[in-house]
Amino acid sequence: MLVEMMSPAFKEKDEVRPPIRFKDGLNVVLGKEDGTNSIGKSSALLAIDFVFGGNTYIASDGVKHIGDHTIFFTFKFDGKEYYFARNTASPEEIQVCSKGYELTGSVKTRQEFVDWLKEKYNMDFPGLSFRSTMSSFFRVYGKDNTNERKPLYGIPGDGMQKSIDRLVKLFDRYRDIEDYTSRLEEQKKKLSAYREARKYRFVSDLVGGKEKYDENLAEIHSLQVELDTLTSEQVETHSEEDIEKNKLKSDLKDKKFRLEESIETKKRRLSLLDMSLSYGLYPTEADLSGLQEFFPEVNLRKLYEVEGYHKKLASILDGQFAAERDSVQREIEDLQSQVASVNDQIRELGMVGNLSKEFLDRHSEIKGRIDALKTQNEAYLTLTDLQDARKKADDMLKSAIETILSDIEQAINDKMKEYNDSLFAERHKPPHLHFNEYNSYRFETPDDTGTGSNYKGMVIFDLAVLNLTALPAIAHDSLILKNISDGSIDGIMKIYADSKKQIFIAFDKQDAYTTETRKIVTDNKVLKLSDNHCELYGESWNVEEAQSENKL
Repeated sequence: MLVEMMSPAFKEKDEVRPPIRFKDGLNVVLGKEDGTNSIGKSSALLAIDFVFGGNTYIASDGVKHIGDHTIFFTFKFDGKEYYFARNTASPEEIQVCSKGYELTGSVKTRQEFVDWLKEKYNMDFPGLSFRSTMSSFFRVYGKDNTNERKPLYGIPGDGMQKSIDRLVKLFDRYRDIEDYTSRLEEQKKKLSAYREARKYRFVSDLVGGKEKYDENLAEIHSLQVELDTLTSEQVETHSEEDIEKNKLKSDLKDKKFRLEESIETKKRRLSLLDMSLSYGLYPTEADLSGLQEFFPEVNLRKLYEVEGYHKKLASILDGQFAAERDSVQREIEDLQSQVASVNDQIRELGMVGNLSKEFLDRHSEIKGRIDALKTQNEAYLTLTDLQDARKKADDMLKSAIETILSDIEQAINDKMKEYNDSLFAERHKPPHLHFNEYNSYRFETPDDTGTGSNYKGMVIFDLAVLNLTALPAIAHDSLILKNISDGSIDGIMKIYADSKKQIFIAFDKQDAYTTETRKIVTDNKVLKLSDNHCELYGESWNVEEAQSENKL
């Protein structure tokens, strides 16, 4: 718990204020009986939020007018006190101190510090942010979380779903949906990966969705009929297996022909290299082919002897010719090995009936088209399966969340009814929280939409959550309490006073309330603020502005 806070900037009549000591339960920052504003009540609550790791205080009027300053503070856990210092000029650093607030040189980052608080307060729940949770329930002017109709809205910019998620985590029910969340994320990743594969054509794509899928089915049926007719009319004595063997044998023969062509080309190349190595010349293949075309009986040996000194080929290239010859020879041997393999495959097929090339080509064309259409449809079915799996995972997650929210809703509403019943001699309708679904909610007091009733509902909501969860503290500014009826305030003060957890409030106009309320306020006062240099900082800038205006 927070036990102390002090700062050289906190003054009273030009003297530094003594440390502000806090305790379990209610801690009251008390203002004037006449409700004078701008004396530092809200700033004091923001300073408390600041020592819990908040940042709103940095932009407060106090820092703007007084300038950057250090706040020293102490937390106590399991009987041990921990001392810290945090400066508004370097808010991302929390200095570790010894007793008496001497700096030790050890520094925690802000994140390390709030994580430390989270652990010490036993709030280390899956997915829970200590700071966003605390900030949601420190309702102080300047934090933009005082909308009495949306008490779950704690952080500016957060929508309903984030606010609800935060509440689920605070109730430590997020672990109940982690498996569903992980499953949904996994399905999303699979779907995303598959779409990326389609984008880059790693898998087949089907443009047109269900309509194109049905068109493909119709075309597949039509092509299959055509293929069956072609097969039955042209090859009555041949099975489908025979046809496939014929096609394979034809393909193998084509492959063998292409391999043998490559071998002949390589051999011609080898012959040229042999001549170059023997006679020192390097006629091009074009030269030799042209010469043989016009002079089939030409004596090439004699020509090489005549051209033995031709500059086209220098003797320094002999080594390169020899290396190239070896390479070409290896390529020929590899091709010959492939030809032998193809011959083996042809022999393994054995004797099959002869089918016309026209038949085989048409059969291959139809079969290929059918296979392509089937591949497209399989891609569509894979996509729809992935989409269905993602939707199923999403529905399961939503269903799990709705069950959890129903439990949380019931617990909060029961506790709010208990608190609300304690405020009045006769029964009044309590505030009611209802989760419409996993990402929206409604908060209201049935048949009572007045401002006072709404603010009372928000205070009771905070108290219910404080009682039902590990939330360690809440804070309510005077602007909230001023909007609530005097009778309700009397009852709320009793609830505050009974709390075992820390509650920080700013309060004034105490003389307007019952003796019991005034006693509660007085007994739990930790800081008294007033005007005439008794403000939080020992001065009031709005008074100075008023004096300047009078002089004008």
